[in-house]
Formats: sequence, C-alpha cells, structure tokens
Amino acid sequence: MAHASVIRRARLVRRRGKKGWKRALWMALWIGLGAVIAHPPGTASAETQSSAPSDGSAQYQFLMNALRATGATPSAYLIHDWTQLNVSFLNETQLAALGAQLVQELGLSDVQTQATQLVNETYWRAVGTWPSGARAEVVLTSFPGAPSGAGDGQPETVMTVTASSSNLTEGQFSSQYDQVERTVASVNGTPQMSAYIAGFKPSEVSEAEADGMAIAALRAVGAVAVEGIRTPLETSLSGYSARAPVYVLAGDHRRVNVQVAVHDDSFRHGTDVYVGSPLVIATY
Repeated sequence: MAHASVIRRARLVRRRGKKGWKRALWMALWIGLGAVIAHPPGTASAETQSSAPSDGSAQYQFLMNALRATGATPSAYLIHDWTQLNVSFLNETQLAALGAQLVQELGLSDVQTQATQLVNETYWRAVGTWPSGARAEVVLTSFPGAPSGAGDGQPETVMTVTASSSNLTEGQFSSQYDQVERTVASVNGTPQMSAYIAGFKPSEVSEAEADGMAIAALRAVGAVAVEGIRTPLETSLSGYSARAPVYVLAGDHRRVNVQVAVHDDSFRHGTDVYVGSPLVIATY
C-alpha cells in the first residue's frame, strides 16, 4: 500500500500499466516512489544518476536488525533491481540476446522464457532457479519513444532482475544481492538495488501495537520517520537512516531508505511484517 503523499509512480511503471499482460509485480513496483534514482547516503543532488555499489551483507544486517525489533520471525526475502539500460528501442531478437547473456551471468537453470513484439513495445521475460532453489526473474522492456515529442519522448530499454526465496540465510541473501548487482553492471547498467525481508508474528495485533512495532523497527536502525499511514488492518511507516547503503527521493524530495509494513493476516491468525530498503517493493 503506497503512502498517500507519494503515490506518484515512477515514469516507467506508469507506462507499463497500459499493457494487460504485465504482471502484478509491475503494478506494485516503486509505488510510493517519487523518483527511481538511488543515491549513496552522502549524495545531496537529486540529479545524481548512479548509486554506490552496496554490500549484500550490510543490507541483510540492516534489514534483520529492523525486523527483529518488531518481534516477528523472519520467513522470506526478495531482492530487486530496476535499471534503465540505454536510450534505444530494441527488437525481440536483440532483447532475447541480451536476456540470454543475463541468464548466463546469473547462472540460472530450468529457465522458461516468453517474448512479445508490439508496435510500441518489446517485452522479454525469463524465469529460472539458482542451485539454492531461489527463484530468479529477468524482465526486459523496450519502448520506441514518442516521435511527436509527446510524453517521455526518447526511446529506452529497461531491465528488472528479481530474486526471492523462503530459505532465508545471511549467506544466501548477501551472495544473491551482490550477484544481481554484478550482473547488472556486466551489461553496463547502473544498479538500482532494493530488498525486503518478510516476517510473521503468530498473533494479531491492535493498531496501536502495529504502530509501536513499526516505530521500534525504525529506531533499531537509527531511522527517523518521514511519513506513513495507519489503519486498523495495516500500518506502513517509511523513514531515513544514515546506515542504509542507498536512498530514494519521495515526491516532496525528502530522503527515504527504509519502510516497515505491518499487516493483519486473518488467514493465519497472525501479523505479517515487511522491512524493505529503500522501500517494500511488493503488495501487502
């Protein structure tokens, strides 16, 4: 659930939403994000176009410290990268060749692919697994731009790489985080990394208790709350911590690099908790 004051989506996501065959993850991707550019903590300019290489182990510790403060038991993780690769429109054959390179770099097996060539968009997707059993996905999308100059104008090709698993260990999380980052760099992309760790508490909590859990998580990583929403079914707070490797800019240009979401889970009679950095890039 996105914060109301930063509901404006990143440019790419807004354009993808017009295609019926895009999956639910695209619809959730970067909701609440005012800019897709990631910055190292010391960067002051909103115009910076790159992010500092971040360390998977440091990201794991950051997220786990926040999650433990909520009292939830860690259960799963998701690692994600969004990158604009170039300002060119690539056809299906070109995307497939690029995708094959990415799959090889990632070392995936049992790979299944699909591709679609439209007049105003090319789409290529691969889903496979790592030896650890983690699920990995690569999506490439290319747009020709608007010849009339309307909208964004220039062509572009963008990529997402996602890894997820319920087998959460520091070694697996950190190695996959770093591998995704290296793979993006191997095709001359600038990594825009994010990740979350999900947890579960086997009891339902009140709105006040959920708020306390979220605040405790932020404090555990030295974060100051920037904004949030609170309802009887869910609480979501985002904040900024100097300890996180990167940050993004919200719609009002404030820095955000940690989000804590606490959600009632009536099916399991408990509470789901998500801690993400810079944001939780999933529906909850």
